[in-house]
Amino acid sequence: MNQADFSSKESIVIIPNLGRRFSGVTSTMLQTLSQQIRLIDLAVWGGVHVDSNKYPVIGFWRLLRITKTPLSDDRHRVFHARRNVEMLCGIILKYVFGRRLKLLFTSTAQRNHSKYTRTLIRYMDAVITTSNRAGRYLEKPADFVIPHGIRIDRYPCESNKQVAWSRLGLVGEKGIGIFGRIRPQKGVDLFVDAMIESLPRFPEYTAVIVGKVTPKFEGFVRDQKAKIKAGGLEKRFLWLGEVDFEKLPALYGAMSIVASVSRVEGFGLTCLEAMSSGTPAIASRTGGFELVVRDGIDGVIVDCSNSSQIASAFSRMAGDPLLLQSMSLSSRKRIEESFTIEREALELVRVYNSYSNIKFKY
Repeated sequence: MNQADFSSKESIVIIPNLGRRFSGVTSTMLQTLSQQIRLIDLAVWGGVHVDSNKYPVIGFWRLLRITKTPLSDDRHRVFHARRNVEMLCGIILKYVFGRRLKLLFTSTAQRNHSKYTRTLIRYMDAVITTSNRAGRYLEKPADFVIPHGIRIDRYPCESNKQVAWSRLGLVGEKGIGIFGRIRPQKGVDLFVDAMIESLPRFPEYTAVIVGKVTPKFEGFVRDQKAKIKAGGLEKRFLWLGEVDFEKLPALYGAMSIVASVSRVEGFGLTCLEAMSSGTPAIASRTGGFELVVRDGIDGVIVDCSNSSQIASAFSRMAGDPLLLQSMSLSSRKRIEESFTIEREALELVRVYNSYSNIKFKY
């Protein structure tokens, strides 16, 4: 987008984007942004991972100039932070530079916030959380609860899993996968233990592990591979490493089951991405998984840190093709009805509107 295409008068909502690493926060911001830009006039502060040809990206000095210009009817601009550093910058803009802003923060963490984070949150005009579970870790109730959504067009439902699997040229006939960074937090070791226990009973299945391994967790990965080797199952596991973002939908669509078994999670998009692809999930009681997955309908809910329950859930699903097919159809419908990115973006815009009386583009 040409920077001349928008003016300070149009930038009613400021979306800070100050994370250097591509994370789940970055992903959800980009996905909602793709819908919000159709509804309202906004500016993105910080261009990392953002296509400036599609979105109005601004730098710090442009931000200062834009926010200095008053809006008509004495309205506030909305500054929607998702990280500590973004909250801090919003506070400085409002209370040091005197900008007329309403500060919003989305909190997804399911852990006790640090004293620093709690202090920053106290300066926010409103707090949004993605689930009631995440809201329990706030000092006071969240002002809004808006679950995440995804682009279902990006994750189309794959009705014939075995055909989709064969297209990828992977070993075996069917797959159960785990997606995300390879570390204990994501429950990768629990998945490995459960598969070592279960795979011998289901020779048609291959366990697929997708995600980046940082140097800090290389020893963790070696330990998992040693367990697999000791069980004589090296040929039944595939370690694909970090997969290009554009190739993920095909992988999700080829899986018969996806395990989202984190010990701790903010909200967790893997369930949504899998279910949109018609792939039911084994999901742990953390993040937004219980909100998304209906136990026995779209997948199976298991306790955190319980590999035996993961193994049992897999055996139940893999051993009953009719149940698995029913869960597959229900999974896609569940996402279509309740967890689209369009729904999330619209709910956020309605929140912005409650603070700035925003005029919709349509």
